[in-house]
Amino acid sequence: MSKQNPDGSFELEVNGTVVTFKDPVPTASQILREGGFTPTDEHILIRLQKGSSNALGLNEPIDLRNGESAKFRAFRSDRVFRLTLDGGGFEWGEGTISESELRKLAAVGDDKVLVLERRDEPDRELNYNDQVALMDAGTEHIRTIKKLIVVVIDGVEKQIDRGTYKTEQLLAILGVETGYLLNVLSDDGQLKTLNSGDHVSVREGMKFFSQVPCGGSA
Repeated sequence: MSKQNPDGSFELEVNGTVVTFKDPVPTASQILREGGFTPTDEHILIRLQKGSSNALGLNEPIDLRNGESAKFRAFRSDRVFRLTLDGGGFEWGEGTISESELRKLAAVGDDKVLVLERRDEPDRELNYNDQVALMDAGTEHIRTIKKLIVVVIDGVEKQIDRGTYKTEQLLAILGVETGYLLNVLSDDGQLKTLNSGDHVSVREGMKFFSQVPCGGSA
């Protein structure tokens, strides 16, 4: 919400900088001008709200007395990019957005992983500080999934972070005894021994089995 000062003026935040207005109903153009984003017609002003963000027309009034969102992002741009995140609609003013910016935009906690969904492409889990190149046309679709998943090691369930691990990392995280090998049950029901340096994309419900080097099961 906007902050009203004792003198009756209002404070807004544009790109992290506080801008003060005496006019309780400034236009988007006024906000850009006072924030130093000129020429205003070469910029786009995005209003940040809980669960959404939207581009404002230059002459669109923002009534600060009604408690409307007082956080904005200004971009030197001539187009608006659109995306959804867990069904919520968002607009952005430049062609790329970072994973961390997406989290802030949609208030996504650290217990979730962002997944980019595109037609004719495999779903892509976004890592910290990944950059997403937004499509010029259409709407990007992003969803969240829980970060912690349950896997099974030697018949015992264990919670670990979703992600891709090297064999050595899995041995440590799963608590496998030093010197033992690690097998994973493949989708076709076959046991595969993981070699040093192998990378494994861990999914919910995956089953692992430790094994002594001589071949006996742990």
